[in-house]
Amino acid sequence: MLIGIMSDAHDRFQGVKDALRVFSSRGVFMILFAGDMIGSGNCYTFEGLNIPIKLVYGNNDGDRVGLAKEFARVGGEYLGDFGEVEVDGLKIALMHGTEEPLVRAVLASQLYDVLVRGHNHIFEVSSHGRTLLVNPGEIWGHLTGYSTVAIFDTTSREVERVELGRFKTYREIIKG
Repeated sequence: MLIGIMSDAHDRFQGVKDALRVFSSRGVFMILFAGDMIGSGNCYTFEGLNIPIKLVYGNNDGDRVGLAKEFARVGGEYLGDFGEVEVDGLKIALMHGTEEPLVRAVLASQLYDVLVRGHNHIFEVSSHGRTLLVNPGEIWGHLTGYSTVAIFDTTSREVERVELGRFKTYREIIKG
């Protein structure tokens, strides 16, 4: 079973649409979003998708009530600041990752098969005992220069990095 993983959209609608197009074409069963969607208007990109989405809040998500309401309308479920999802016999933790000590504590707990996090915009897949850490990078693209998502195979426990595009970093933009 395939799970689409994304984070840090920062209101880049086209990036969200590109990610959903990839997830839909690959037949993902579920989408996990690790925070910083930003605006509830992003929910419109999910209309008619018919793929369950589980989301957590990020440090830049201001209108939590609006986000929860609008995403519920299109089949999304906000799990708060921390979520637990069980899929295909795997326990998955979902958090934004704003506080690195909390990320390390969840990894050290060994309570989960997978920890999905975002926040630092850096794509990462690493093993920590029995827990696989997955950071899909950023949809936004302007911090690292790459817009990326991940596809996780629950059977093989392999993670694929999917590049959605190359962008000027905000430092490149500022320097002109």
